[in-house]
Amino acid sequence: MKKPKVLCICSMGLNRSKYLANYLKNKGYRTRYGGIGFGIIHEKAHNPFKQEDIDWADVIIVVRKKHKPLLKKHYKVKEKRIIVLDVTDSRKVIGEKYPHLNNLDHPTFNRRWTYPQLRKAIKPYLPLKIN
Repeated sequence: MKKPKVLCICSMGLNRSKYLANYLKNKGYRTRYGGIGFGIIHEKAHNPFKQEDIDWADVIIVVRKKHKPLLKKHYKVKEKRIIVLDVTDSRKVIGEKYPHLNNLDHPTFNRRWTYPQLRKAIKPYLPLKIN
């Protein structure tokens, strides 16, 4: 069976969506990634995706719950399967609960927290399927 094409979305399109797209690509999926922006964290994403990316995808993965309503409001997602994860890469948010992560630089924080959390969050959905 042919694996679905996957669009991974985070806020800026630079960290979580990129990591997740590469992780899934290594598992044989065709992937794209980008950021939703729309004033959630920044006025605009640094690496925005386009409607053509949504049209291309069989499955869309958003890394935070807050991304799904924005996705549906600003894009035509039709009957696409949307998987919602809840993985933040905010050291401030995570550092409140896990103070030992507070003093890590961003790349180390991602290696120790963000990326393992993304792998853990996507695992129950693998192998990915179209609705």
